Amino acid sequence: MFDTKTPQQVRKLAKKSAWGAGLLTFFLTPVGYLYTGRKKLALIILVIWLPLILADVDDGPLSALLGFLIIGAPIENVMAIHKARGAVKEMGISAEQEEESSDLTVTLLKLAQEKGEVTMADCVIKTGKSPEELRSTLLELEHQDLLRSGNRESDGAVVYHIV
Repeated sequence: MFDTKTPQQVRKLAKKSAWGAGLLTFFLTPVGYLYTGRKKLALIILVIWLPLILADVDDGPLSALLGFLIIGAPIENVMAIHKARGAVKEMGISAEQEEESSDLTVTLLKLAQEKGEVTMADCVIKTGKSPEELRSTLLELEHQDLLRSGNRESDGAVVYHIV
């Protein structure tokens, strides 16, 4: 579907401005592809586009090929952004939510680093998020080996420690 490999790259592409990509691709085709992070396509287009730009475009077939490239490339690049946005929506996470989730992760890690150990109540007070949302984020941080959970010896409360 895309020349990207990971969900993070798809999310990155979904955050790009379709107008910006379209205009860049129309005027400087390879730069438009670089803007969207599609480096392989940028290189392929550069190999095709540069000789056509430098060639005498009065020639019929070359002129038609250049016109096709100048019109088709921006459309394809903008469509790739829209497809990435659709794929991100299918995954159930918008680009803004992904960024917000990343901020939440950093906030929780900083809190754990500052306090040494944090409880769910500490996390709720610090972030203002619901316990359910925090629980899923904390579990994900445990799976990524960034936090460890355990019970506090004094009262048995579940606490999280930074690794």
